[in-house]
Amino acid sequence: MKSALQRFALTLASLFFLAAAAWSQCNNPSSPGAVICTPTDGSTVVYDNEVSARFTPASGATITGFVVYDNGVVIDKGGPGDAGLNMYDGGMYNGSHDVVVKAKDSAGNVYQASSKFSVTGQGYGPCPAPSSPGVNICNPPAGGVYGVDLTVGAAATGESAITNMSFYLDGKLLTSQSSGSYIGLFVDLAKQSTPYLLTVKATDNSGHTYTANKSLNADYTYEQYSCFYTCTPGINIVTPVSGAYVANTFNLDMQIVDNPNPIKSMKAYIDDSVVATSENGNLQQEIKDAPNGTHILTVEGWDTEGIEYRIQENININVSE
Repeated sequence: MKSALQRFALTLASLFFLAAAAWSQCNNPSSPGAVICTPTDGSTVVYDNEVSARFTPASGATITGFVVYDNGVVIDKGGPGDAGLNMYDGGMYNGSHDVVVKAKDSAGNVYQASSKFSVTGQGYGPCPAPSSPGVNICNPPAGGVYGVDLTVGAAATGESAITNMSFYLDGKLLTSQSSGSYIGLFVDLAKQSTPYLLTVKATDNSGHTYTANKSLNADYTYEQYSCFYTCTPGINIVTPVSGAYVANTFNLDMQIVDNPNPIKSMKAYIDDSVVATSENGNLQQEIKDAPNGTHILTVEGWDTEGIEYRIQENININVSE
């Protein structure tokens, strides 16, 4: 489903006009060198996270190129004149990551910066096929936190080559493919507490059929409010937005909108600590003494029917070079 092809990087030389607002928040080193602003070292971030790095060449020199490694594997490169990058990496799955950035200038100097952090959330990762004939519905994983719009995936192994894989939701065919042993797709569940039965059927070249089932429950939304063709219930994020750089004291302003039932409470967390509460669908509060570094901001709300609304985003608190 997700792959390294989903990486999106902005470099100063090539796409500055798209990144100007965010670019100023991660400063170039004051002396020759390299720095990774975010995620900060030792942090835990929610998928999909941003990696921001900056470089400063020696006096009179220019940056001639850079390389970004994730757990020892090259994930991005840059050319002459690039002073840094902002990267959203769809291939950076849940788990531990050791990101290293190396930059070189025209004077022959090599600069390096690193950050070790963990990714959680909906970065589910690759889908292994079962070792014996059958179907593995790998995504979403058991116990995973997911919302009404989610990615599902399955892989199959047959006694011979897999010739067909089909997805069904409550008995209704969603999609089918005639080749390949893996299939993934986006599924839109209704905005209500209703269990759905996901069924995946695979057929091999010998005519054998393999079936697997998984129950999906859309207890809550896990998304920002939006109106694209139709409006979907969700949390309207005013501030801070995902990836924002904020001070240790900052304003939180979010509301649940287009909700079919009255909202009875909301809570906001920085990592696992509650920092704001409300007894309605508006959460507006000044947050004080927030901890330094890259952290997960979670906002939840519950309506009178017990439906949960939830979003998660990464914020950078008192982060600079």
